[in-house]
Amino acid sequence: MTLRIDGTEIGEIIEIASLVGSIVTVLVVCLIVYLMVRPPRHVRERRKAEAARPGPEPLEAEDMARVMDRMDARLEVLERALADETRRPAIGGRDEEQVLAPVEDRDSGRTE
Repeated sequence: MTLRIDGTEIGEIIEIASLVGSIVTVLVVCLIVYLMVRPPRHVRERRKAEAARPGPEPLEAEDMARVMDRMDARLEVLERALADETRRPAIGGRDEEQVLAPVEDRDSGRTE
């Protein structure tokens, strides 16, 4: 019994081996990346336990309401500060047109 292999058959064998090898390599790299980026077991278990809980506890709801009230109060202070800022006269006695003018057209007050 004689086995004959041509050069074209060797090329086809190499081509198929490289295709299978690249597919296996991609799968191994994907597995390694997945194992690197997935969260640790204790984090996954904690997320499952939190997802099983029906809703926020009463203390958490009270804390959130307190935080929202503080945010509203701070927003009111910020709004008042912005309103005061817009009512002030222009900086250094300059009129608004000069303050809003492009930098090249402004009078910087320097002498050259």
